[in-house]
Amino acid sequence: MKPSYLDVVNQLALLRLLAEFDPIVIGTPPLGIATPLSDIDIACSAPDFDRFADVARRSFGEMKSFSIRTPNHLPDPAIIASFCAMGWEIEIFCQEIATEVQWGVRHFRIEERLLALRPQLRERIVDLKRGGMKTEPAFARILGLTGDPYEALLELEDLSDAQLEYLLDAPI
Repeated sequence: MKPSYLDVVNQLALLRLLAEFDPIVIGTPPLGIATPLSDIDIACSAPDFDRFADVARRSFGEMKSFSIRTPNHLPDPAIIASFCAMGWEIEIFCQEIATEVQWGVRHFRIEERLLALRPQLRERIVDLKRGGMKTEPAFARILGLTGDPYEALLELEDLSDAQLEYLLDAPI
């Protein structure tokens, strides 16, 4: 059995090693909706991708399956360092924009709020994820959101808890 994501984050000192990049652990493990295929995601911010890559190579370069790549399908430039450790795949996503305003962090925050309001959603989300659905589309389906699920979730950010409760109570 693999260790908890928190044990991995702590034992590898991930947040300390990445501290200059304002790291935030996001994704399914901290939300309590992880499946066996889930990874540990960490969002970071760096004005200098070369500096980020240097720190990632120095800190994690000897880890199994270490790689650094630059995705070209995103509207904002990004760099991703990934590796495997302690039975987990770990992905460190870095953009030039502040960590708190990155889409992944914003999705995480709204999903966190929704699960705090309705913890029983976890089981339904996990069932959809086990069926192959990604996290944001699973939330969108359960909430009856239309259009692009990633954009639709972001439209919930500014809603109050009372407004989110109303949405959660609405028949789908």
